[in-house]
Amino acid sequence: MKKLITLVFILGTFLAVQAQELVPFKEGEKYGYKNSKTKEVVIAPIYSFAMVFREGMAQVELDDKMGYIDASGTLVIPCKYEGGYGFSEGLGSVVLNGKRGFIDKTGKAVTAFKYDETDSFVEGLARIQYNGKWGFMDPTGKEVIAPTYEDADSFRNGLASVKLNGKYGAINKSGNVVVAHKYDESLYFGEEEEDGEVGAIVKINGNVGVVNELGKEIIPVKYEEVVQYRDNEAWVKYKGKWGIVDTSGKEVVPITYPTLEKLYHRD
Repeated sequence: MKKLITLVFILGTFLAVQAQELVPFKEGEKYGYKNSKTKEVVIAPIYSFAMVFREGMAQVELDDKMGYIDASGTLVIPCKYEGGYGFSEGLGSVVLNGKRGFIDKTGKAVTAFKYDETDSFVEGLARIQYNGKWGFMDPTGKEVIAPTYEDADSFRNGLASVKLNGKYGAINKSGNVVVAHKYDESLYFGEEEEDGEVGAIVKINGNVGVVNELGKEIIPVKYEEVVQYRDNEAWVKYKGKWGIVDTSGKEVVPITYPTLEKLYHRD
């Protein structure tokens, strides 16, 4: 039994490594896969379309239907779907009879095929749309955040920008509202700074500012433009002039520059 488990593990590892080295190529009207290093044909060009490998599986198309192969070229999941995405977190998003759902790497349906749209997993959750509303699903197929939002972005730094009653805010992975739904545009939280807060540029009635991951407006929503927020400082335009302000309200660089270019080249 131990020998069998070891053999399966070795085979799985071999295929995973091989998949990383395979790239699609086109010959005539057909697609196959070559080794990216040796350029050797590993999987013959028999498909009408082929995508890159993700998590050891690749989407291929035959007779206008999509399925998945492994790195050995075995058609693990038959070409019977109308579309889909690559695997993420062990699940693939596919279309069947005009509706989307998720399958595992054996082709078993993990969810019902009922969704208008689905997306790949990001930070452990995938966007789903049902009856025009957006929510989120975990890799077990459970709807952890019910489809209630008019729009939703994938999670980033633990937060997702969502739209409710025409206004944008942000929720955490528990579905709790962290940033109130009062902004006019989607929120994008940048990378976490070592010495600064994570911030998203927000807009209300044409005025622009920055909100942090706790929902606090750390740069007042009063500027005409905010083009960058980093290290607790924002490049802002106010009354037609450009400068840099910090989260204490101090003008680090006076708001006196006539153009953004002049601010950038101030030294």
